[in-house]
Amino acid sequence: MSRLLKVVVATAAVGAASVVAAAIALPISLHFYDSATKKALLHLVAQQLLPHASMLDMQDFMRRHTVRYAFNDLNGHDYAGFLQQSNLDRILFDRAVQIVLYVNEDQTFRSADVRVYYTWL
Repeated sequence: MSRLLKVVVATAAVGAASVVAAAIALPISLHFYDSATKKALLHLVAQQLLPHASMLDMQDFMRRHTVRYAFNDLNGHDYAGFLQQSNLDRILFDRAVQIVLYVNEDQTFRSADVRVYYTWL
């Protein structure tokens, strides 16, 4: 085998190995990044919203921490809002993070959830 062919084969093998490594590492890294985001935001909610907080408290929380939010009074009774996208979020497949505040029947804070969406995948 000629020297040039050996170099081409070696380069192709390294390239293929790099693609495989990235295909494995990227989902794992995104999972840990998403988990850390969820944990931090749920901690923030726990610090700033006491159990049975009022609708006004929840609205103030959403106004402080999200760029757009709405109250769903038709299905489920919850506040949902999206955080400001960082430059890293835009690079990471247009990542969007949503905070959902669930409301009791007496219109007080019940619980929270954080959802991460990738709109470019």
